[in-house]
Amino acid sequence: MILKYDIELTNTRAKLARLEARYEELQNDASEDEHVRELTMQSLKKYINQFKEEIVRYQSGQSAWRTRRILSQVELANTRRKLADLERSYQAHEAESSGDEHVRKMSMQSLKRLINQMKEEIIWTEVHQPAQR
Repeated sequence: MILKYDIELTNTRAKLARLEARYEELQNDASEDEHVRELTMQSLKKYINQFKEEIVRYQSGQSAWRTRRILSQVELANTRRKLADLERSYQAHEAESSGDEHVRKMSMQSLKRLINQMKEEIIWTEVHQPAQR
């Protein structure tokens, strides 16, 4: 997600408020399966953090399109590790059959966006970094 316009900022803030409200609801909800609740809360927290980061980036005037940079070797390795973790989490959500189907689909969409974003960062770095000898 890359914010480019004020309307996107407004919409992102509204979505963030809904996500935070849902997260709070889940913290107090004992009726749902504990494992599903924890997984959903983890996914929501990642999404909440991503929205907050995008809002800060937009407000600081440093849109990701203008600040795209080549990852260092350490950052690249960490991004690959995080990508593998996200892909495992996506597969676990895909195999999950209990719980709220709507929440599961939303979690999967969120994970897929993050997976694609990390793949893009990796590809960008690989294409633009000088050849290693």
